[in-house]
Amino acid sequence: MINRRYLLVIIGVLIFLGCSSENNNANTEVKDDGVSSEPVKQLDPYSATLYPAKKEAKAQDFTVNLLGGESFKLSEQQGKVVIMNIWATWCAPCHDETPDFVDLYNQYKDQGLVILGVSIDEQGKSVVRPFMEKYDVNYPMVIDDGSIMDKYGPTMGIPTTYIINKKGNLQYFAVGALTQKELEPRINTLLNE
Repeated sequence: MINRRYLLVIIGVLIFLGCSSENNNANTEVKDDGVSSEPVKQLDPYSATLYPAKKEAKAQDFTVNLLGGESFKLSEQQGKVVIMNIWATWCAPCHDETPDFVDLYNQYKDQGLVILGVSIDEQGKSVVRPFMEKYDVNYPMVIDDGSIMDKYGPTMGIPTTYIINKKGNLQYFAVGALTQKELEPRINTLLNE
């Protein structure tokens, strides 16, 4: 049986490595799960590395209730480009990337971009709503009850982002904070397909 203190140290190290502003995953080897071990050419050295899908794979569908009370079903977004960002209020890189997501959403939502923020905060609305107000987040937000992480987890770190193309297929995956400079050209390409 694993010593409890040892387990807490391991969890702490994993959180630190996943939730850091450094791009520690540039040389990460991703196993044969449909995600390429070869990243795309990075456009911004301050951004997390994007890994493309090696093969067409449908994003796993889910239905959740958003913070505003509306229902959100991933498969109903087909024909749009979806950025699904798994984050938490306690994660410093999540704070760093949120203004870029807000800018991207404001600029491209009318062209078919959907950003879904997936908070894993256990404190729920009491911490997520103030975060949204601080950054003027106006894209759909959900506090995950486990239904998304059951399909897309466990993650290697926070933030974790999945980009889903208009056909509903996974296109890119990243662990770490992404920047608008890294995302915008790729989003433009996907929106124009």
